[in-house]
Amino acid sequence: MQILTARNVQIEAIYGCLPSKEIDCLSICQTLYGEGASDVIKGTGIKKKRVVEGAVSSLDLCIEAAIGMFSDYPSARSDVQAIVCVTFTPERRMPANAIVAQSRLGLSNDCLAFDINLACSGYVYGVWLASTIANQVKGKVLLLDGDIQSPIVSPYDKGTLPVLSDAGSATLISSVENNDPWHFSFYTDGSKSDVLQIRAGGSRYPLSTKDLEYVTEEDANQRRNIDIYMNGFEVFKFVATKVSSFLRNFMAETQTRIENIRYFVPHQANVYMIRQLGKGLGFSPDKIWVSCDKYGNSASATIPVTIADRFALTENQTDSRVLVSGFGAGLSISAGLVSLPADLKTRLLTYPSKE
Repeated sequence: MQILTARNVQIEAIYGCLPSKEIDCLSICQTLYGEGASDVIKGTGIKKKRVVEGAVSSLDLCIEAAIGMFSDYPSARSDVQAIVCVTFTPERRMPANAIVAQSRLGLSNDCLAFDINLACSGYVYGVWLASTIANQVKGKVLLLDGDIQSPIVSPYDKGTLPVLSDAGSATLISSVENNDPWHFSFYTDGSKSDVLQIRAGGSRYPLSTKDLEYVTEEDANQRRNIDIYMNGFEVFKFVATKVSSFLRNFMAETQTRIENIRYFVPHQANVYMIRQLGKGLGFSPDKIWVSCDKYGNSASATIPVTIADRFALTENQTDSRVLVSGFGAGLSISAGLVSLPADLKTRLLTYPSKE
């Protein structure tokens, strides 16, 4: 296992942005499962989710989060020297979301700006990369993370429709002098890339009119080739075995004890999965932060959304060591031991803005 270390950085703010439209997952499951709907909700723990209405992009949600951040923290805007955007659903094939964000946010033309094409494991990758860049530029890095999944989720897919949602986020990471090293590790198994994928639309399988047609597949679900396909059993097995052992090894390699971690903030795949994962690692329920029960699984943005949601609700905040981990499409795992300062600025916004 390779352990990467980042020093002299801190997270100053984490803002999330959710679509205002809320979906009752029980009504979805009643259509898909009939009398078994309540059992499905009990199994996933996801009662509600948020999805966009109309032509809203992943960047729209991230920009809304960043505007809220700069509204509360105006002095930070002029200090941003790089923009990194994590997404697998950019608003256009080109240019990158981060490049468009530079203009829409009125940031310096000297900003570094680029996207990372990753799904569920992407936020921790983004934090590691942003911290590395912050050390190089000796300034602030704006990390945007968001995806719009609802347009590419089949309304007939029993595995994805009840859980997948939309969200965006903005995280501000800065270079500071401190003695608080962060640790990261990553795992990749591309041999299982077909377990969670979008089949058409890339250069290997260019989009055709046939890809827009719904087809009944071997698992009895109807999908288009442009829809997200997920083999739920294989993903669950991956989390229960490989992700669990990876995180145990990560904690052992970094000589980190459970009692020294205040919170575990995993990718919000579903409530049952992350509760089982946290329990297996030795975390008590109060240390496992959950938000997907009310917002759904919005891919890698679930981690910053969860922090933005839960941090403000936590009393007597102190500087906190947290374990963050993303896992899913790839198949891929990311893990990070980072610190959240007691004065971390957080807020969860809605789009369109209600302010």
